[in-house]
Amino acid sequence: MEKKDKEATAWMIKNDGTEIPVVTHWYADKNEIDEVLALSYHLWEHDESSRDGVLRGFFDLWMMRTFPEKMKYGAMKKDKVNDAIKNYVSSKPYFIFPKAFADTITADWFFSGRRFSASRIAKFNEMLDERWIRGREIVNTVNQRFLRARYGGKKNTAPGNKDMYFRISSVGFDWFPLIRSFVEKRADTIETVTIMRDAESTGSEAFYRDAAGSAYDKIPFKEFFAGQGNTNLLSISESGAHMQIQKILADGGSAKELGELDMDYDTIKGILSLMNQLEEEHLSGGA
Repeated sequence: MEKKDKEATAWMIKNDGTEIPVVTHWYADKNEIDEVLALSYHLWEHDESSRDGVLRGFFDLWMMRTFPEKMKYGAMKKDKVNDAIKNYVSSKPYFIFPKAFADTITADWFFSGRRFSASRIAKFNEMLDERWIRGREIVNTVNQRFLRARYGGKKNTAPGNKDMYFRISSVGFDWFPLIRSFVEKRADTIETVTIMRDAESTGSEAFYRDAAGSAYDKIPFKEFFAGQGNTNLLSISESGAHMQIQKILADGGSAKELGELDMDYDTIKGILSLMNQLEEEHLSGGA
């Protein structure tokens, strides 16, 4: 259960400025389907732009693959799948999403009542394996569109602590104005500011730096506001494909917008991987 904002000590900050108080930050191992489901629920609730793209596709394919016994003569029966989802989440010793969420993801369901051949179903399963899970779309979407913030440390909040940590896992987006706004609103409860890469999602703990080159490593509140910063470290590319993707990322765009570009999935994936590599090299002093 999420805390009320006045009691909150940790947040997921969306790249449109929305501040979502949480008890624990959102993560998932891309290979653990239940973790990805739980993460997808958070995205569905808090990032509407992801619903029609990455999330709708993920839930559709997951339902078809997980409940094949609910197929009757090649057609999916929505009410039977709905009941199966509720039984699935109830049977787990941990929380995935509320049972009522099954009604949401089966409403106006594309697959309901449609008939598919065995080969078509096999193709759907292949897509689920190769794109929605191994391709990390759900995990990457959360990491790109949300900033993790917490009082008192990278992982654990210390009561009364006034050190504010911001952990960035995105690429090509400048979080600094949102960080500045967040800190300004809580001026009486923040003494130091730390801005760093999020090790749990990126593998790096490098600190971002202000315009003068000083690391945002417990920088005093007054010094933080006296300086200028930028967390988008990528130079503007002259390549058409790179430039299109950079613009979407810089504007806080969604996975759906990337998917609408006139280029294939592997090309987009490769460019994003390169951008992440350049970001890490810049932070480590290699660029």
